[in-house]
Amino acid sequence: MHLRYLPHRTTLFIIFLAAIAAVIAFIKLRPNLYVPITEPTIHIPTSPDIRVLTANINLLRLHQGIHSWSVRRIMLIKVLQHIHADIIGMQASTPAQTAWLITHLPAYAHFPDGAAIHTSLISALAGPLSTWNQIWYRRDRFRRIAGTFGMVRPHHPQGNPTENTYFSLAVLHDQTQRFPDFIVLDVHLRHWETNAVKSAEKLHEILSKWQRRYPSAQAILLGDMNHSRTDQAIYQALLGTPTTVPLTDTFNYALHKPGQQWGTWENYTNHVYSPWPTDLIFVSPKLAHLPARIIPYHMPPSKYPSKHLFVLTVLTPGSVKK
Repeated sequence: MHLRYLPHRTTLFIIFLAAIAAVIAFIKLRPNLYVPITEPTIHIPTSPDIRVLTANINLLRLHQGIHSWSVRRIMLIKVLQHIHADIIGMQASTPAQTAWLITHLPAYAHFPDGAAIHTSLISALAGPLSTWNQIWYRRDRFRRIAGTFGMVRPHHPQGNPTENTYFSLAVLHDQTQRFPDFIVLDVHLRHWETNAVKSAEKLHEILSKWQRRYPSAQAILLGDMNHSRTDQAIYQALLGTPTTVPLTDTFNYALHKPGQQWGTWENYTNHVYSPWPTDLIFVSPKLAHLPARIIPYHMPPSKYPSKHLFVLTVLTPGSVKK
């Protein structure tokens, strides 16, 4: 018995049909980021304030000795439980670290928690990296309405993948109805000025698009910016413009005392490397807030939950000013 080969055109036609079927299956099966998300309400919290924290927890790396993740993670949980923030913008959290934190932060939901729709091959391949910025929020206070995440400039990656700007964005509804909805944008900004400025401008384009979708929502941009207020071009780009989404830095720099170090990167040394913070929280001007403050660690000598100090601000009730 001899096998008969299909004609060339028939073979091409079958391949074409298979490709069409694959595309249709991808479109049908991919997740819809804009489907409303419902989560059960546990109870109404009594405190009217909203505590917002930015925390770079540092990547899980091998062979770091006393600074390895297995040593730091219990200290991190103790710090987070002590701060008791309502919203946490967390950076440099690998999927393995996030999986561990899920079991030890039961009061919180987190985002991203699934697959994303990517607009380019580069951003699709970078998907596992782009989940390294996690937004955590208290289940008893917030319900997530929508969200997205990915690379800010997917066609302009830098050589070191940790220096590419990844972002996570979640729209949160305050179930106590004391505050408007929040558009929370968590980011680990690029190093190097040129790309950092362009990335900051692109972040505001993303924020503007979501502001148009949720016009009554107030914005929170937070994360490890890798740059302080002394980097004027980057700092101004992070503040936005009246035509995008203008923001306010929650730090009150007038409170800085001469010679006082406000740096937030200490690299496990208990010595900050800059007089100004590089982990920042920006909010919409209508949101009244207490001045941001740097959270000091009280740990045994030479042991730290992260190489970054965390930054906390508190939003006060009735804070949408006329």
